[in-house]
Parts: sequence; structure tokens; C-alpha cells
Amino acid sequence: MNKDLIEIDKLYKSNNFDEVISKTRKLIKKGETYSPYYNLLGISLDNIGLTEDSERSFREAIKINSKEISHYSNLARILIKLSKLNEAEEILKLGKEIKNDDIYILFEYGKLKRNKKDFKISNEYFSKVYNQNPKFPDVLLHIGKNYVDLALEKNDKNYRELAKAKFLESSKLFPENVDADYLLSELYDYSKDIQHQKIMLRKIDSLNFTSNKQKSVIYFALAKSFEDQKKFSQAAEFLKIANSEVNKTIKHDVSLNFKRKYNNLKYLFENLINLKYLNENGLYDKKLIFIVGMPRSGTTLVHQLLAAAEGVEGLGESTIIPSFFENVIFNKDFFSKINSNNKINKNYIIEISEKLGNNFDKASITGKKIFIDKNPSNFFWIGFLKLLFPNCKIVHTKRSLKDTCLSVYKNLFGVTEMDWSYSQKNIIEYVNIYLKTIDFWKSKYNDQIYDLEYENLIIDKVEETKKLFSFCDLKWSDEIFNFYKTGKTIRTASVNQVKKPIYKSSVNFSDNYLKHLEFLRELDVVVSNS
Repeated sequence: MNKDLIEIDKLYKSNNFDEVISKTRKLIKKGETYSPYYNLLGISLDNIGLTEDSERSFREAIKINSKEISHYSNLARILIKLSKLNEAEEILKLGKEIKNDDIYILFEYGKLKRNKKDFKISNEYFSKVYNQNPKFPDVLLHIGKNYVDLALEKNDKNYRELAKAKFLESSKLFPENVDADYLLSELYDYSKDIQHQKIMLRKIDSLNFTSNKQKSVIYFALAKSFEDQKKFSQAAEFLKIANSEVNKTIKHDVSLNFKRKYNNLKYLFENLINLKYLNENGLYDKKLIFIVGMPRSGTTLVHQLLAAAEGVEGLGESTIIPSFFENVIFNKDFFSKINSNNKINKNYIIEISEKLGNNFDKASITGKKIFIDKNPSNFFWIGFLKLLFPNCKIVHTKRSLKDTCLSVYKNLFGVTEMDWSYSQKNIIEYVNIYLKTIDFWKSKYNDQIYDLEYENLIIDKVEETKKLFSFCDLKWSDEIFNFYKTGKTIRTASVNQVKKPIYKSSVNFSDNYLKHLEFLRELDVVVSNS
């Protein structure tokens, strides 16, 4: 291994991704097109959120060295992350032509088929990986996740037991990889079985955790176990520790970002963008339904109901919209491009509409004509959604803020856009910005935003869904309430959100924690001031 590579590898292992990017780019520019440089560059770009740059880098790597199989598996991984599933499959096919049984190609194939909801085929690929190397990172976890989805798809408890077995195997084989325990906690009812809870408590005493993330994962799982047993005081203490451990890893000012985002959007739509809608040829014209709101406010339930309609495909929590706008909203060039000579640049709007619409088409598995995107954070971009896709529907889910924020605080999301969720203070600030943003968009698009009250949906599902379907111009039938029995699982940030029939137990559940979590009581002040 050369000296440069040794140094860059050390930087990578210490998570100094910016330095890795800088050094590998300089070396590549000098003509040193060594494959590991491209791999370290591409992975580092992805790790700092520049996923599309990572894709371009790996494509360049393949042009330089078309026989290096690692570039194919890495590019496929990035394409899967970007929901470009058909492109990922083409790249993996090319990789298999180089080496049919490459373990990394097989692993990415397993992930691809999982994303395409071919859970059995996905497990065939993961099993091939497992047979080559039983200790291949996360392969047991993925097999277990597929069994969870098969249990839901087939309504078969046997798959659920297989999932438990795989997660337990992973927990024993890799005791320090506590993700298996977190996944198990979603399957267990600890009011009936405390054995896994005991295993987790022993791990806290016996394991030397090497990262804050490890600690947080098992503490989140333990919190759930005590909640099952209605020991809310203990559950709250574990939640505080779990969130605190994650928050220690977040170095940037989380609240500053979404405050600046709100201010920039308000400036744009009050000063530079003076049109509500465009009716121009060239705008993406497929029907899009965006479900927006606070995370954990009922967006998944609404998605499942709408996705059960004929001709509709649910894309889950797509990153298509935020991955574009998060990168441009602080960019002065974007402001100047979108507003030319004090007039809106219609050609640029059409260009963005076509680009993002094309990404929706690529994310589609079924090729249906109506897509649902349930990324809650799209509430930030409502003005752009109506500008880019004039015929889109915006459904805003509303739920008790206490229940919503408790649910947020109880979850480990694993995505940077949810970094605010691990601090009670940041949650309060996010709620403030959310309320201001929704109020701002309603001042401009009130008749185009449908408010759906989660509690009303729970109380009167027939009447509320009929009104919802009417707004979305979809055909209603009572078959939509069987969504949890069908194979229409969705892609969502919460991997183990289980499909269930509509149930009432989540309403006012936060009352159990009011004595133990101060920020829930503070939400009363937020609401009264909004």
C-alpha cells in the first residue's frame, strides 16, 4: 500500500471525510487513477451528504477502469440510495459479468430486490452472501428484515418467528452490533416475555461500547421494553439517555439550519417568486400526491390508505424533493437563476420540474400513473411543489403535538435530516418553525392544502377517508381499510413500522409521559403562541 493511500485510509477511518475528498481529488487530477482513491472519494462524498456527486465520481471510476468490480457495487449502492433502482440493476448486471459470485455485488443485489419488494428473491441473494461469509456485516439483519416484511405481506406468523431467529443469531454472533437488539425490540411484547430485555441489560453491564451510537441503540430498545411493561418512569429515563448519546455525536447547530431555511423560503416567495402556479408546457404532468407534516403525525397511515387505491404507487419517504432543494436553498446562484430581471425564469422552472419528475419515474417499480411521496419534511417545499407540479395534491397530516413529539423522541431515525429529534430543546424549536412554515404556505395556497386530522381519522375512518379521496380525485372503496393485509408495504425511514389496522391506542398516549418528560408540557406554550 502506497504512503498516500495509507494516509488517506487513516483519514477515512477517523471520519475526516473532507480531507479524504480533498486529497483524493488532487491525486486523481494529477493522473493517479488508482481504484481505491475513487472508492474512498465516492464513499466520503456520500458520507457528507453529496450523494449525487458520489454517483458521478463512481461513474467516472468505471470509465477509467471498467474491469474493477468494486466500482460497480459501490455505484449500485449509491443508485439504490438515490432510488434509481433500474439503473442500479443495470450496473449490477455489468458487475456480475465481471465476477458472477462477487460477494459485494450479491449483497447489493439483495438490497436492490428488497427495495423492489421482492423479499424472497432478496433473501436468496443475502443467503448466498451468508453462505460465503456468515460474518458478512449486516447480512443477517437484512435477512431478518425481509422476513418481517414477508410476515406482513403474507400475514404469516412463521416469517415473524424466522425474523426473530435471525435477529437473535445476529445479536449473539455480533453482540456489539446492537442494531439486532433494536430490531428485536420492535417484534417483542415485553409484557409477556422478558428474556430479551434481560439480554440487553446484561449487554449494558458487559459490553465496552465504542461509540455513542451503540449506546443509544440499545437504550432506545430498552425504553421500548419498559414501555411495554407500562413502566413509564424507567422508559423515560432510558429515552433521555438514548437521545443524549445520539445528540453528543451531532456537532452542528441543528436549529440554525431550519431557521435559515424558513427565512430563505419566506424571502423567495415574498420578493422573487410572485406566481402561485404555472401552466406551462413541459412541466411534469403525472399526478403526484405529497403527504407532509411533522414526522410521526400519521403520514404512514395516510400513505397506506391512499396507496391502496387503484392505479396508485406509494414511494414511501422519497428523498427526491429534499435532496434537490436542501442543496440549493442557501445558494445565491439559485436565487438569481429562478428570478431573472425581476421576472420568474419559466425555463428554469420547467428544467427543474422535468429533472425531478424524471427522478420520480426512475423511483417507480410498477410504472403506475399516480405516485405518493410521504416525506414529511416536504412541508418546507410546498410553494415549489405547487410551482413545479401544478396538478399535485398536498395532504397535510395533523396530530396532537404531544403524541407526535413523543413518538419522534422515542425513535432512532438514522438520517441526518432528523438530527433535531434527539434534543428536547431542538424538538421545540423545530415545532415552532414547522408551525410558522405551514402558516406561511396557507397564506398563499390555503385552498390547495388539505388538512387531515389524525384523531378524526381514527374516530371516523369512513367519512374522513371519503373526504380525503375526494380531494385527491381517487376512487374510494372500503377495501382500502385492508391495506395491512396486502403486499403494499412501503419504503419509510422507520424500517420496522409494522402495518396494522387503524387503531386508537396511540391517541393521547403521551399522557403517560407528561410527568417524566418536561418538553411535552412545554408544547402547550408553543401551541398557545402559534
